[in-house]
Amino acid sequence: MSEQSFTTKRKVPRFALIAEANVTETRRGGSSLSVRISELSAGGCYVDTLNPLPSSTEIKLYIVHGGIACVLPGTVIYVHEGLGMGVRFGDVPADQRAILDAWIAEAAESSNE
Repeated sequence: MSEQSFTTKRKVPRFALIAEANVTETRRGGSSLSVRISELSAGGCYVDTLNPLPSSTEIKLYIVHGGIACVLPGTVIYVHEGLGMGVRFGDVPADQRAILDAWIAEAAESSNE
């Protein structure tokens, strides 16, 4: 799926939010990457990395923002070689959803300033 077709199907807005993160593959040996999150929504995020994982790779994201950590399951849904990848979140536990929702509210507020 191209980014353009994904963008037109996006159901929730994405907001700029810069956060440090770690991505770990949940299946193939559990390799880990240090990355940066640049956009965030209730349903997914954009991960900046020079070495994106292949589309359909199941991952676990460990994101730290404002001194708070959040662990989210996800799947890579599109790749920009040498730039990054789009991730769709899986089933987010309620405690992690509360953190994610707070970050989104903060990002939404910042985008309105």
